[in-house]
Amino acid sequence: MSETQSEKQRIRHGRSRQRKEQFLKHLAANGNISAAGRFADVQRSTLYHWKETDPHFAFLWDDALEEAADALEAEARRRAVEGYDEPITYGGKIICNPETGSPLVRKKYSDGLMAFLLKAHRPSRFKAGHTEDQTGSISICISHDDSAL
Repeated sequence: MSETQSEKQRIRHGRSRQRKEQFLKHLAANGNISAAGRFADVQRSTLYHWKETDPHFAFLWDDALEEAADALEAEARRRAVEGYDEPITYGGKIICNPETGSPLVRKKYSDGLMAFLLKAHRPSRFKAGHTEDQTGSISICISHDDSAL
């Protein structure tokens, strides 16, 4: 192999390493494979080839997706527990404090996110249809008398 060929390979390898790092950083931040690939200027087919042929890259890929999911869960928890400020509107316009000019806001909480988090973290207690009697039996009383219905 000539010196120029090895130099070209070194440059290509360095460029691939840099693109892998860019991809993984962006993937950890947003959890979207396509967007991270576009950010790193790498085609999806190349990304999946790297994942199939490089176990370390595959591990870092999965770790980046876990980091993105952790960030989503943290934001869901924040919105459910701490709430978020929502501007008060009237007639499609934001209402402002006449003295300060700043928008008036009300604290909102997400009961849906709270329920979702409880179901995810305590499924045995918060799954749909949960009852104290875990036997699964149903009691039915059959009678000939229609007035019993």
